Amino acid sequence: MLPNERGPGQAIVIGGSMAGLLSARVLSEHFEKVIILERERLPEGPEARKNAPQGRHIHALLEAGLTVLDGLFPGLVQDLVHEGADLVDLARDAAWFQSGSWKVRYEGGPQSILVSRPFLEWKVRARVTSLPNVEVWQGYGVEELLTDASRTRVTGAKVKGPEGERMLEGGLVVDTSGRGSRAPHWLEELGYGRPEEEQVGIDLGYTSRLYERPANFDAWKILVVNGRAPEAKRSGFISNVEGGRWIVSLNGYFGDHAPTDDAGFLEFARGLPSPHLYEYIRDAKPLSTPVSHKIPTSRWMHYEKMARFPEGFVLLGDTVCALNPVFGQGMTVACLGAKLLGEKVARARTSPGGLHAGLARGFQKELSKIVGLCWFLTTTMDLAYPEARGKRPFGLKAVQWSVQNMIDLTSLDAKACHAFYEVLHMRKGMEGLLQPGFVSALMAYNLRSLFVPREQRANLTTLPPAPGRTASPAAPNERDVAA
Repeated sequence: MLPNERGPGQAIVIGGSMAGLLSARVLSEHFEKVIILERERLPEGPEARKNAPQGRHIHALLEAGLTVLDGLFPGLVQDLVHEGADLVDLARDAAWFQSGSWKVRYEGGPQSILVSRPFLEWKVRARVTSLPNVEVWQGYGVEELLTDASRTRVTGAKVKGPEGERMLEGGLVVDTSGRGSRAPHWLEELGYGRPEEEQVGIDLGYTSRLYERPANFDAWKILVVNGRAPEAKRSGFISNVEGGRWIVSLNGYFGDHAPTDDAGFLEFARGLPSPHLYEYIRDAKPLSTPVSHKIPTSRWMHYEKMARFPEGFVLLGDTVCALNPVFGQGMTVACLGAKLLGEKVARARTSPGGLHAGLARGFQKELSKIVGLCWFLTTTMDLAYPEARGKRPFGLKAVQWSVQNMIDLTSLDAKACHAFYEVLHMRKGMEGLLQPGFVSALMAYNLRSLFVPREQRANLTTLPPAPGRTASPAAPNERDVAA
């Protein structure tokens, strides 16, 4: 064993993914040194990491997440755009077939940036590692947590790397190691018990590949096709990314997963609930072979509910809640969690008790409010499938009926669609859907749905044109498609 590594004002971050990088960035303002412990060797360029296979698939960044990134790394968004990413108005630039109806398109919606996950992570990692007080220890994993004699405060971690084991002390330990986190085991060993675990079984499979983007194509910058539960179990996405490319991701629930051969990939796309995605890619030029990734469950570890919790230890990102990636909330939740961590540490630094006067428990409780909104939105939709395994609260079917009606309403009503986007992109909480104008419009629509067939009260067939156009350009060879 090597001598103990000591550092006054030192913080430890477990995991070097987006959540870990963002945590290190906010902690760099409050500690003399921040050490990121990463088990794998990180790529030199914008390549997918071995321990993050989901990185090869489509990723979304909601407006709330983009705002955090822009604040933490001034100039990053402009840098990404300069290198080929698209900064988009999602109400204008997205063609979205959600739950069986097309979203109305208009100007002035939430902003997002369309970029591949490896490219974004590479750019963020370069910014973080350029900070003079941040170090990345590659090839290091955590064996156990270190505590004071009373086991009420985490004081560091026992780590193992290429040079053997060492005791690494830190005033704060942050676990961002993802779904594979050993935190439940560590806490149980320390006498705190295990956190309550909530799961929804979805048996989701993603298959993705890159295509060359057709020259001068501007009908949309991202196309999303989501089927209506419980009948349709497939979804598909095409998004602009850097390098003049499209990333295409096909996903399916409950074992209905897209194959990785060329013909099978296209045939799966043909079976989506709208023909548009298939028509756009069937003659496009592939740039990579299809790759797959499977996600059996959405999972929320309720650390905020534990009867006791040690000081000096916090958790965020997928370590706490791994959401269904179809809804594109994971990176944004990581951004908001890191922002909250920075705010909590800043306040704790000026309080009488410092970092060890309720910071850890307080952080987990506040983080659960951010996670809770996303969990509600995603699981409400997923539990509409009878095959989904998970707790179904009383009144769920009524909520799902109203949510489906809300989605159909947003296919024709731009004001309702804007209110929906504001909640989805976390400009507002659920109170955004309680505005009098929106509530009255939804109630009227709910009533209408009892008497008027769905095809007469929602846009189920026609891909809306971008604002200012009379029609969207047809996909290649779309002449024979029944829209």
